[in-house]
Amino acid sequence: MGEIPGNSSLFTSLEGAAQYHYDAVESLKRYFDPNSPYSLSRLDTYPGPRVALRPADYIEETGLRSSLAMLTWLEATFQLDYQYRCRKRLKDDLSRVFRATYKRRPDSVSLEKDIFDAWSSYASGAHQLIGELRSAFKFRNWLAHGRYWTPKLGRTHDFGSLYLLADAVFSTLPLRGIEEA
Repeated sequence: MGEIPGNSSLFTSLEGAAQYHYDAVESLKRYFDPNSPYSLSRLDTYPGPRVALRPADYIEETGLRSSLAMLTWLEATFQLDYQYRCRKRLKDDLSRVFRATYKRRPDSVSLEKDIFDAWSSYASGAHQLIGELRSAFKFRNWLAHGRYWTPKLGRTHDFGSLYLLADAVFSTLPLRGIEEA
């Protein structure tokens, strides 16, 4: 599967997200290459005293931004699945739980409390993946809300590990409704 929903994205697949990330990293490496004509000319355009720019900082920031994008697409995938299961009135236990949640709170489903809890309880083989997703979404919250605190994540997240997690999610969980996005 690996399809990521959304028409406003430059890419629509997990592989496309990875290609974009690695192209951006390679572009930064070339941009900061001392032999690049851009390396010296760009310094002439910076106001004030020249600061030693570290390519590694830019590459790390690109990894964080790519990670945030990957996690937002994963969230969209779960939200689309939830909506699809409610709209199509599927008969499996997971869909029934989703419909009951929708009846109680049609406009305020919680990704972690409602959607992840239901997946963990009612989908075979989802418990471990959902645990990993919970940790990844703590990382996403840290990224999305300013990074002003030291997160307690239990593990390190980077674009590569999130790519593997997304791939496991798409290949293991029977997510529905993504094709209609």
